[in-house]
Amino acid sequence: MQVNPTLFPNLPYKASDLAPVSMLATVENVLVVNTAVPARSVKELLALAAQKPDTVSFASPGAGSQAHLAGELMALSGGVQLLHVPYKGVGPALNDLLGGQVTMMFAQMSSVLPHVKSGKLRALGVASLKRSPVMPDIPTIAEQGLPRFEAVSWYALMVPAGTPQGAIDRLNTETTRLFARPELKDKLAALGMDASSGKPQELAASIQAETVRWAEVIRQKNIKPE
Repeated sequence: MQVNPTLFPNLPYKASDLAPVSMLATVENVLVVNTAVPARSVKELLALAAQKPDTVSFASPGAGSQAHLAGELMALSGGVQLLHVPYKGVGPALNDLLGGQVTMMFAQMSSVLPHVKSGKLRALGVASLKRSPVMPDIPTIAEQGLPRFEAVSWYALMVPAGTPQGAIDRLNTETTRLFARPELKDKLAALGMDASSGKPQELAASIQAETVRWAEVIRQKNIKPE
């Protein structure tokens, strides 16, 4: 939602058509490389990219995807040129990363964790502002010289604009109660998701901040949807 207005200027709806209720869950993304890549940290990876512009490639499941935007954000933040290689889905992108056809990829933790544990991929950094409890030994990208680097996927509950505030408040209360249940937290954790919640105004602020941040990346890198 936060990138669509910039990627698709002729959308049949506007952000103002929806009203925020509550954040539901966040999903951590991690930067992984093929084990043949000599870099063992984000700093070393950026140094490699600086030495040979456009030879360090990153896979994504498609133009405009979060994985694509995260790679472009890294290029901008690190002052390097990275080669984007779009695929039609996560599966093909991950297969080529495992096969060594591409250098790196931003992917959801649950997708790549088995490959990291088996030694087929190397995790260089978590794309959130805090370390993951699933991979506590892997530093965040922000810790490695790119302050405030963040590329987190999230899910939120929205309703049509004009919904009575009383109804929004009730939905928020019930959603917060539901997502605080340990059994739901555990089920989401098994999927690599972190149950979340918050007030409508907090979600609105998050959407606004994310929209501004990703719009700048899209404009600077002239990203177009497929």
